[in-house]
Amino acid sequence: MPAISPRETLDRAIDELLAQVIEQGSMVETSLRGSVKSLQHQDVDEAKIIYDADRQINKKHFDIEESVITLIATQQPMARDLRLLTAILEVTTELERMGDYGKGIARITVRIGKEELLPPIKHIPPMSEFCIDMLHRA
Repeated sequence: MPAISPRETLDRAIDELLAQVIEQGSMVETSLRGSVKSLQHQDVDEAKIIYDADRQINKKHFDIEESVITLIATQQPMARDLRLLTAILEVTTELERMGDYGKGIARITVRIGKEELLPPIKHIPPMSEFCIDMLHRA
């Protein structure tokens, strides 16, 4: 069986990182959808689950970040690969921030509880769908 070249090792590692970023994006989408839905229905139990799930998004961010730094240190990528790895760092940071917004909406739901929403939240669901659509297009 032929040995795996350093180039193949780097390519495989980058492919794995890209898969992890997509997984993190999916986690963020779930958080945003769930947090807005829990706010609409004033579902405190669901909001607590989403609030706690933010830890998984944060962990995924730190895992990706650590993997990128390790790859840069051990593989010394050049040009296109280095730019891609720095872009992955930027994207995972933004996804983590978006996850924090989902957590914030869940926290608001827990604070409000079953009290009447003033003013009604009719504009929030369309805004969240717009954000999720942008996430899909990115």
